[in-house]
Amino acid sequence: GLRFRYDGHVSFGLNLGRTIGDLVALPCTLAAAPPSAVDNQLRALIAREGLRGDPSVGRELPGSDAPLARLGKLLFFSKTLSGDRDVACASCHHPALGGADALALPIGPAAVDANVLGAGRRLNDGSILIGRNSNTIFNVGLYDAGLFWDSRIESVDKIPGRNGAGSGIRTPDSVTAAADPDAGGNLVAAQMRFPVVTPTEMLGTAFPGMNDRQVRSHLAARLGDYGSGAGLLPPSQWLARFRDAFASGGSAQELITFENISRAIGEFQRSAVLVETPWSSYVLGDNGAISASAKLGALVFFRRVDEGGGQCSQCHRGDFFTDERHHV
Repeated sequence: GLRFRYDGHVSFGLNLGRTIGDLVALPCTLAAAPPSAVDNQLRALIAREGLRGDPSVGRELPGSDAPLARLGKLLFFSKTLSGDRDVACASCHHPALGGADALALPIGPAAVDANVLGAGRRLNDGSILIGRNSNTIFNVGLYDAGLFWDSRIESVDKIPGRNGAGSGIRTPDSVTAAADPDAGGNLVAAQMRFPVVTPTEMLGTAFPGMNDRQVRSHLAARLGDYGSGAGLLPPSQWLARFRDAFASGGSAQELITFENISRAIGEFQRSAVLVETPWSSYVLGDNGAISASAKLGALVFFRRVDEGGGQCSQCHRGDFFTDERHHV
């Protein structure tokens, strides 16, 4: 079983069906298979595509033990950032569920049981209020152009390898074609600002009459136990955790701001990089890392139409398998 519990605010459990001992006992061998004729053909295509086997190479991504990422992890699993304190980011984006929720369409606030994730999560009347599925948090630090199916969080300059840093970022809060001055330092931090002000995602029915900016400020004040949020949550260690993460002795008003909350949660998500795959091992030289049928499939994937292939890599290109453009 796997259980996450932080500050008493949230507890999610999931039985993965294997113990740590089972995982340690799994075989870990590297085949030293000589290249076949198919391998030689495929490796020529890999060279032509310029693949290196790891889409995270050259990027500045935090480790999971980075102070901000650790704080972001606590915030990500805490229900205190939802309006009615009944949903956390992890309710719809849980690491044990592929970084999402194992549902076709997600269920946000007012679930029958706030602690149920996955197939049993539902609203009392069985309705569905969100029109698209939950995106995985895994590898979101590898995108440079935009996030979501419509790129409503979008880098202006789309600088390769920067995850939106060094460029203005457009968001639903900014006018068309203009950067949002409050977006934050990267695409992931910018994205985090919007679920908390969306009624069907995290806001619920709380804070009637407040605009989005006021909601964000109030959530930060509630978490920091100051101003409009003073006394609304049980005593906690959030200030101490923010001081540790930001290496500062500042006050709650100075440190527990929504900008810092977004930045920390963004760093946790950006640390969730999963790039060690059988395909990666193959690109890096292990001929036995993928099956013979997978190799034949890769030939079709990378070959152009005039070579008898599917030309899939025309759009699904590079080590991250995407050109980050919109296609019909």
